[in-house]
Amino acid sequence: MMIARHASRRRGRPTAAEAQAREQAIMEAAAALFEQRGFAGVTMAEVARRARISKTTLYARYPDKPALFRAICSYACRVPAHRFAAVETEERDPIDVLADFAVAIAEATADPAADRFLRLVIFEAGRFPELARQILLESRDVAAPLVLWLEGLAREGRLASHDPALLARQFGALVTGGHDGLLQCSERESGERIASAMALLRPLFRNEKDRK
Repeated sequence: MMIARHASRRRGRPTAAEAQAREQAIMEAAAALFEQRGFAGVTMAEVARRARISKTTLYARYPDKPALFRAICSYACRVPAHRFAAVETEERDPIDVLADFAVAIAEATADPAADRFLRLVIFEAGRFPELARQILLESRDVAAPLVLWLEGLAREGRLASHDPALLARQFGALVTGGHDGLLQCSERESGERIASAMALLRPLFRNEKDRK
């Protein structure tokens, strides 16, 4: 009996790793269903079945479908964050750093999780206007390493007079291709966009000789 009670307590109190695995399962299950059917075509019961959890467990974490949809979109937006954070900026040529950020942006756009939910957010913007705003702000948080780096260059006089935050957004739009990139983007097109974005921004950077 003591063993049975101990086992019951363990089942009732998942470890941190088990809780993380459960959350991941919910995210992946809901992501697949929302991608396939859109917001209106998915039920919480289907998500629970796909994630292999009870509806009670799902509702304890997300009280309704809109809450789950918001969480999924936020999760997808954070997927590429590690790519930006991994770019080395110290003691490097600015053009090399910019090229690495361009690759990070391109890879983030090519990430299925981020791409499919960007499309979903755009499609569902009328239903969730606050969500579109949330995703916009979170996207800017993800790109913060690029903005901070540009701000540092501007303070050092190594960047022509521009708003670093605006410049970062414009650079991202050049690399991703804007609406064209959402509709279609091959590996060749991605490479061409990176090259064009680099060519347009390269004249803005000043070397030591230019600053003297």
